[in-house]
Amino acid sequence: MGDISEDLERCLCDCACDAQATARAKTSCSEGRVRETKRILLGERQRLLAELHASQRGIDTIDHILYRVSCECVPASQRSTGAAGVPCVAPAEPPAPAPQDGEVSPRG
Repeated sequence: MGDISEDLERCLCDCACDAQATARAKTSCSEGRVRETKRILLGERQRLLAELHASQRGIDTIDHILYRVSCECVPASQRSTGAAGVPCVAPAEPPAPAPQDGEVSPRG
């Protein structure tokens, strides 16, 4: 590892943080403003977590449609097992919703 401000910049660039926030975080860190630096990092963490949850909802939706396609897009004579041999019985209950932003606190 190198200088903390360089590592901070590399981290935020790798996370697709915008250039302005990256510059603010690097400046804050190099000037010793720990609270401001942490606030920027936590904001980026929250943004990434929101993107992750949105992606997970998309995956869950695709999985549901894949299941339905295997059950509903087959000739009537094959509907008891589905196209892939998967029983066409609806799950007992839908999957639990993903946690909303702010429900997961960073370790610290």
